[in-house]
Amino acid sequence: MTSSLLQQSWFLWSCGLMVGFPCLMLVLNESIVYTQKQGKPLVHTLRILRNLVLPIFVGFIVLTKIVGLDPEQTAIRLVQTSLWVSLIHAALSFVNVLLFVEAGGHTWQAQVPKLLRDLTRFFLILIGTAFVLSLVWKTDLGGLLTALGVSSIVIGLALQDTLGNLFSGIALLFGRPFVIGDWLKFGDTVGKVIEINWRAVHLITRNKEMLIVPNSVLAKEVFYNYRRPQSLHGEPMELGFSYDDPPNKVKQVIRQAALETPGVLSDPEPIIQTSAYGDSSINYYVRLYLRDYDRVPEIRDAFMTRVWYAAQRHGLTIPFPIRTLIHERPPKPELNGGTNRIITELRSLPCFITTHTEVLEKLVTNADFKSFGKGERIIYQGQEEVNLHFLLTGQVQMNVLSQTNHDQEVLRLSKGDFFGATALLSREPSSNSVVALSDVDVMILEIEAMQVLIERTPQLAREMDEIIEARRKAIQIAQQTYA
Repeated sequence: MTSSLLQQSWFLWSCGLMVGFPCLMLVLNESIVYTQKQGKPLVHTLRILRNLVLPIFVGFIVLTKIVGLDPEQTAIRLVQTSLWVSLIHAALSFVNVLLFVEAGGHTWQAQVPKLLRDLTRFFLILIGTAFVLSLVWKTDLGGLLTALGVSSIVIGLALQDTLGNLFSGIALLFGRPFVIGDWLKFGDTVGKVIEINWRAVHLITRNKEMLIVPNSVLAKEVFYNYRRPQSLHGEPMELGFSYDDPPNKVKQVIRQAALETPGVLSDPEPIIQTSAYGDSSINYYVRLYLRDYDRVPEIRDAFMTRVWYAAQRHGLTIPFPIRTLIHERPPKPELNGGTNRIITELRSLPCFITTHTEVLEKLVTNADFKSFGKGERIIYQGQEEVNLHFLLTGQVQMNVLSQTNHDQEVLRLSKGDFFGATALLSREPSSNSVVALSDVDVMILEIEAMQVLIERTPQLAREMDEIIEARRKAIQIAQQTYA
């Protein structure tokens, strides 16, 4: 009885399934857990094998080898078709992981456009479908192709727009006028390419809005690519200054503000040209050269902000848009009003609490008041002819240059502090730089005014000596540390 049972094929298949199926499921489950912990993309393919391929294969064996159903029955053919479809699905998933998902950013696989991968996957699915129809359903592929040839005319007419987008996408694919990450402008629209598929190109605008442009529309449009053939971009803008301001001085101030703006290249240099004599101003054409088009709004904002502060410091006027401008320039810019108000504000600073009013009046008369924007450099390391600066508002940072030519912080100063005294007294180039951490207002004294202040207020002179010595030591330590 036992020997006859062992000779039965259905019994052998049953034993094989009872042993093999649990073992395969255990191996797949462990593999899925391991790859999931490792963060491997292969986990998706393993799940297809566990959830689709293996159960359908076991069902097919049970129905055909154990139950003994005829493989030519429609139900069995459907099961067999499902098995082949799941196998094709698993194979395509494995190839995608092997070639593309785990490919590095600079390999040839990473350069293959998504549209080409989608088309290749589509044709492989067509080939797999033809294989299943021929093997499982015994279909005559020649007759099927003839029928498809006749029906393709009708389908082509019905899908003119869709096919137009598809072939336009293929043309864009092989022409490669842009890739994902490029910034395009067509018409009045500017957007960054985030996806290219068989139907359309997806752009994200500066306002974070999605723009979907059909391939057929884009293929007919004239568009600009701000990243090709090189990432260098010239950003144009127009500025206007008063007729009383000498053009060469204006150009110098604009050039300095541009070169100090983070993100603006010094090579090639910014272009500043006198473009027109307007109704209320002389207009200047400015072109800034940038490497990163993504940062254009940020760089424009930083540059325009610096231009305002630079214009205030150099006595330049940005006029209102009127045809007749009567402008009376004061002999010296004042801070928040007249002399009395400035003296009151100086009284609020700890260093001037005990200073006599007549001394403060003389200081205000001989001082210069300037404003600096956040990020602007007030004093450069190595700068000559440095004056004494009293910080009236805001916060600044004293830096020294490291061996790699980068700023390294020494200390921070706030309202009431002073800087520049060491270089002024020693008559040597500044050993440190000072950068504004916020919008700041400063009172600037030359050597004569500083001597008057020291002579009239001995206590302030002693305090300044102690502070200057402490800062000199801090700068020396920083220079030794970063040398």
